[in-house]
Amino acid sequence: MNWLGPAGIVGAGAVLATMVASGGSTVPETAVLPAPVPKAVEIAPKPVEAVVVPKIMPSIPKVERSVAPVVPVTQAKPTTSNCHPSYSGCLKMNAGDYDCSSGSGNGPNYTGAVEVYGSDPFDLDRDNDGWGCE
Repeated sequence: MNWLGPAGIVGAGAVLATMVASGGSTVPETAVLPAPVPKAVEIAPKPVEAVVVPKIMPSIPKVERSVAPVVPVTQAKPTTSNCHPSYSGCLKMNAGDYDCSSGSGNGPNYTGAVEVYGSDPFDLDRDNDGWGCE
């Protein structure tokens, strides 16, 4: 059942009828009206301009690389004066046997660390790594 009841409906109708007849507002002053709904504004989309971005490649200069010639370890050192070509420093050619100064050889000649080129007639490079008396 309506909360206004039959008398309330009739009473509300009478109020409205009186207001319409008097030229007044049909809405009581205490009534809350909904906010006006704004009209929809249609916005046309703007055309998108195509932008072409050039691909920039860095300029990489060509580098020419020279490769040093590989000298084999077995190559004998050129002879200078009376020095043996198989050893760095100067181990005399006709001086007899050479032994490492830190070893137990019997000489008659002794030497410190030397680089060995090619053959090793004095047997100073026991581990065959290119260095004698190391």
